[in-house]
Amino acid sequence: MNLGLFTLLVPLTVAQPEMPVMLPIAPLLAAKVVAPEGVRVTALPGAPGSKVFDAPAVFGFRPGYVYRLELANLPFRPGQTLYPEIEVRGSLVMRPGMKYMDYPIPLTFTSEDLERAINGVAITKVISLEDPEKAVPAEARADAPIEITTDSEDEAVKAATSSGRLVAIVRFGDRAPTAVELLSRAIPGTVLLPGENRLRSPAAPPVIPWFTIPLFDPKLGPREAVEECTLDGGDRGLRLGIGPQGKIAGLDPTDVGVEFTMGGKRQVISSNVVCICVPRFVIQRAETVPAGLRFATGPGVSHHITAGVEFRARNAPMAEIGREKPIGMLAPVKPMTYVEVDGTASFVASTRPSILGQVEGVQITGSLVEPEQITAYPNVCPLSVTKSVDPADNVKQGDVIWVTLRYINSGNRPISDIVLSDSLSGRLAYIPGSALSDRAANFTTAENEAGSVVVRWEFPTKLLPGQRGVVKFQVRVR
Repeated sequence: MNLGLFTLLVPLTVAQPEMPVMLPIAPLLAAKVVAPEGVRVTALPGAPGSKVFDAPAVFGFRPGYVYRLELANLPFRPGQTLYPEIEVRGSLVMRPGMKYMDYPIPLTFTSEDLERAINGVAITKVISLEDPEKAVPAEARADAPIEITTDSEDEAVKAATSSGRLVAIVRFGDRAPTAVELLSRAIPGTVLLPGENRLRSPAAPPVIPWFTIPLFDPKLGPREAVEECTLDGGDRGLRLGIGPQGKIAGLDPTDVGVEFTMGGKRQVISSNVVCICVPRFVIQRAETVPAGLRFATGPGVSHHITAGVEFRARNAPMAEIGREKPIGMLAPVKPMTYVEVDGTASFVASTRPSILGQVEGVQITGSLVEPEQITAYPNVCPLSVTKSVDPADNVKQGDVIWVTLRYINSGNRPISDIVLSDSLSGRLAYIPGSALSDRAANFTTAENEAGSVVVRWEFPTKLLPGQRGVVKFQVRVR
C-alpha cells in the first residue's frame, strides 16, 4: 500500500462541520439624499453619464467604492456648489420579504450643514445600521435620523462600530475636486439612478476590498447578522423565574412573562419570539474647523444625545445564602440537578437540601431556591402564550403595528392569579389608550431600562380548563 497516497486521501473523507447558512447580502446600498427644497443633485458628476435630479432622490450604490455627488442651487447661495464624498462600506443582509431599496441610508444635508461647509468647515457623518439590542430610545424617521455629535472622525467610527454595523462615511466641505478626481469616482456600473431597475457589471473592482469580504471564524462559521431585525418576545436575557417573595424576576426588555398559580404553586412561562424587520440608521457626526481645532455641534433638526443610557444590574431570581465557612465542617454535600423528560416536555430542578454539614454536634442546613424551568406541555404546564404582530412585513420607521398575545389553558385544572407582562424594546413605543383585552383585567404600564415601557395585565378571575383569552395593543416603530 502506498502510505503517502493514503495519508493524502484520508482528510478528504473526514466530514466537515456544517456551516450556518448565510443570508444574502444586498448588492446595493440604497441612499436617499435629503436636502432643502430646490437643491439639485448630480450623480456621477464630471462623467459622460452624469444626470441631475431634484432632492430628495434615492440612489443605489455598490459597496466597496467611493462616490461623489454634486449639490447645486443651494439656498441663498447662487452659483455655489458642494461635492460630498460617500464611502460605502457595506449593505443590508436581506430577510424574507425585504426590499433593500425600501430602506435607504439618510444622506442628510440641512441648510446649516450647507452653510457651514461653504464657510470652510469639514463635516463628517458616519452612518451605521443600529443594533436593536443597543438602540437609542428616541423617536426617529427615515428622513430625520438620530444624529449624535462626536469629537473627531476616529471617535465617530468607533461609536458607529460599537453600536451597530458601519455602512457608509460621508465627508464634505468647501473644496471643489478636480476633473480628474471626479472622473476617478464615476465608475460605470456602480450607481443605480432613480427610475432605473437594472445595473450592469462594474467597470472596475472595488477600491475598499477589506469591507467587501465577509471574514468569519473557520470553525464557528460566519456571525449571524442581527442589526436588520428587532427580536421581540420570548425570554432571551436573564432567565424568567419566581423569586422567594413570589414576584417575577428576569423580565428583560423584549421579554414576555406570564405569572400564574396552579395547584397552590406560583409559576412563570414565556411566549414565542417574533421578528420585526425595520432597519434603523444612526449618524455619528464630527466637524473640523479651518484652524484645525475639532469640536462637535449638532444641527437644530437633529437629536443631540448627551446623556448615557441608564443601566440597572439585576441578580438571578434566587435566594442568596450568607454564610461563613465553619471550622471543622464535615461531610459537605454538593447540590445536584436532575432532568425528567415526559414526551415533548422537560422538567429541571435542584435537589434539596443543597448544603448539609455538622460542626461540633450542630447541624447546618441551607437551601438553594431556584426557578423551575418547565416547557409548555399540557400535563406539566397547561398555560401557553403565543405572540404575533400585524403587519408582519413591509414595516417602516414611524409605522404603527398591532401586537397580539393569545393564551389558553389546555390542561384539566383551573389557573388563577394570571399576570401577563410584556417589556418592550427601545425601538417600540407604546401608544397610550390602545390596550385591549377580551377578559376583565387591570391594565398598567411602567417604564423599563430600555427607555420604553412594560405593559401589564392582571386577571382577577380564574382561567378554567379549555378557556382562552387575548390581549392586544399598538406600538409605533421608532
